[in-house]
Amino acid sequence: MPAHEGRFVIVEGTGSLVEPLPFSNQEYERRHSALREAMGRTGVDAFLSFTPENLYYITGHDTPGYYFYQACIVTATELPINVLRRIETTNTIWRSWSRRAVSYEDRQDPVEATLAILDQIGISSKRVGLEAESFFITPKRYAALRAGIEKRGGQVVEAQLVEPLRLIKSQEELLYIRRAARIVEKAMSAAITASGEGVSEDVIAGATWNTLASEGGEYAGLPPFVTSGPRSSLCHATWGGRHLERGDVIALELPGVTKRYVAPLFRCGTVGPASDAIRKLAEACTLALEAAIAAIRPGATSGQVHAACRRSFEKTGFADLHGHRTGYSVGINYPPDWGEGQIMSLWADDERPLAEGMTFHLVPGVIIPSKYIVNISETVLVTESGCEAITQFPRELFVA
Repeated sequence: MPAHEGRFVIVEGTGSLVEPLPFSNQEYERRHSALREAMGRTGVDAFLSFTPENLYYITGHDTPGYYFYQACIVTATELPINVLRRIETTNTIWRSWSRRAVSYEDRQDPVEATLAILDQIGISSKRVGLEAESFFITPKRYAALRAGIEKRGGQVVEAQLVEPLRLIKSQEELLYIRRAARIVEKAMSAAITASGEGVSEDVIAGATWNTLASEGGEYAGLPPFVTSGPRSSLCHATWGGRHLERGDVIALELPGVTKRYVAPLFRCGTVGPASDAIRKLAEACTLALEAAIAAIRPGATSGQVHAACRRSFEKTGFADLHGHRTGYSVGINYPPDWGEGQIMSLWADDERPLAEGMTFHLVPGVIIPSKYIVNISETVLVTESGCEAITQFPRELFVA
């Protein structure tokens, strides 16, 4: 697998895989065909992706080791080729659909490796699509890749071709999201059972992690969020050792993950009976959630769903406190995020229509600064006739 005499080479896996692929061959062929069609519409001869979610979607390559450069090269005539750090090629050669990899050593230039392979397959002087919006390629390397292609007489076309394909989930993908929902429901029950006056947030987090893992869950793009009292008003804070006190709000936002597909769930409760103010806010959040679910159907726009949620908060008097999006797409997840909000979110003035097979995490919550958060969420599916809540857990405030 290493470069030979300074020349980078394509290596193809043979023999049995170390573990079965998460999807059928037909599913990967469907994805590959759809991507090639998108390339044709964009007018590119090759497409390069740097995003871990996209590499997993296209080839099945799965690793958290994307802190080193990785790229997937897709053409109209060959199976995808992954350019990877040498030790990471194991995850393509022995655990992917395409099983084609090019390795570079730690001290070698991965851009040089990528350009070398583009030369070998006769693509570097043609039109090459590059992902311009990815967390995982540095500006310096992106510029070097562009310059290398243009130096060879090629033309770079900035394109995001995989993300639109990921929005609509297949039946095989939905199977994993449903499994993830069953896991997060059990983790939520465990977290609630562990909660109580005098209990540390750390203990609740421990019960959560134990259940997520023991039920078959995988690591998520974000950690479970376990907070209480005033700490619950801190956006995306995690457990911090605080001991629960009577009257506290307990905020639990947890991720179930199977085969990299996520189903998040947010629930809130109180230590002892809830105050009237907290109870009214929880009712408002539940009504807003129900309004969003009722508005979701094929053809409805992102903005219309968000507007339905906002109208519900206006009726209950909490519109001024609700200042964020109503929801975001979910599917494949790797750190640093478990959502696909960069692909599609449900927010104001967005005319993008919903379609059957889209999945969202609806989060109609309200933060009372320095006091608490209340949020009642669901992971949902756009169906042929409306909306299905994939997560199934009581929406009422729980009492610890």
